[in-house]
Amino acid sequence: MPALTKLHRSLSIASLLGLSLGLSACGYKAPLYYPTQEQLQQIEAREQRIKARKEAARATAQKEKEQARAQKQEPKTSNAQ
Repeated sequence: MPALTKLHRSLSIASLLGLSLGLSACGYKAPLYYPTQEQLQQIEAREQRIKARKEAARATAQKEKEQARAQKQEPKTSNAQ
């Protein structure tokens, strides 16, 4: 029976510590606000730049894949001679 009470006590302490840590983290973020028109424009410009970079990276990767396929499909004339 004493082992059960030690286990119960340990679980209770662990639960209370976890709960207190979880609750203490609340409210540490900055307060919410509505962005100004200028901030919205900056956010939109940043998102457009990110989107353009991602599209350029996809296009480059696609081009590299096509070049790799083309090299694999080329007949190997040096071995045939």
